[in-house]
Amino acid sequence: MKRRRFPLHAACCLTASLFPAVLFAACGSHSVGARASGADKDPSIRSTDIVHEPCDVDSKSAAKTDVNGDGKPDIIEVMSNGREVCRAVDLNFDGRFDTFVYFDANGKERRRESDFDRDGAIDEIETLQDGVTVTKERETNLDGKLDTWDTYAAGKLAKRERDTSGDGRVDQWWEFPNPNRLDCPVIAIDQNADGRPDVRQDICKENDAEKATEAPPSAAPSASTTPPAPPVSASPASSAASSGKGGTP
Repeated sequence: MKRRRFPLHAACCLTASLFPAVLFAACGSHSVGARASGADKDPSIRSTDIVHEPCDVDSKSAAKTDVNGDGKPDIIEVMSNGREVCRAVDLNFDGRFDTFVYFDANGKERRRESDFDRDGAIDEIETLQDGVTVTKERETNLDGKLDTWDTYAAGKLAKRERDTSGDGRVDQWWEFPNPNRLDCPVIAIDQNADGRPDVRQDICKENDAEKATEAPPSAAPSASTTPPAPPVSASPASSAASSGKGGTP
């Protein structure tokens, strides 16, 4: 059966109202993904395993909250030595946890695991330092394996590596020269599966060049050409109505 992804707008609203400081940002199998041993020899090789970091939701010290009154806990806060170490959240009340959040000794978020499509399997593992995103490992094609590795700088996406073929080897390297223009990546692509980039694409530069090529040449009006005068009977209001526009832009 084909897996489907569902929007999380309602779930995000619930999350933000319950614990905005921790789970407002969460709306993307269970411990921390191990690195492939072959990565030391070939930097393009990545571990594709999705590994869940344990969060002992059955601990006697865990604080459980039933949000919708169905008798089942929707939020479980696991405590150790008086501080919260991890939290499990069922965002859509289906009895399965969709988000796991982990905290460092200072109470700041250090890791988040998210199941976006609500199938019980983790789709993204985010790591943080002092509450700021450092990396994201993602499963984007519904095959249960990691295929995208994002690196952040100062909390902004700086680099992306992708395995588009599903063989555990990176075949696309994305860079974002302008962190405020994520729609303008520069992408290096390995086309022959040797672990090295063969072609390089500057998305926005190529799009701009294509638009410039397609644009028709502008012809300068001759000195003797004058625009036709509007009909004498036409008022500004009637002209705006006939053009389909209101009086004020």
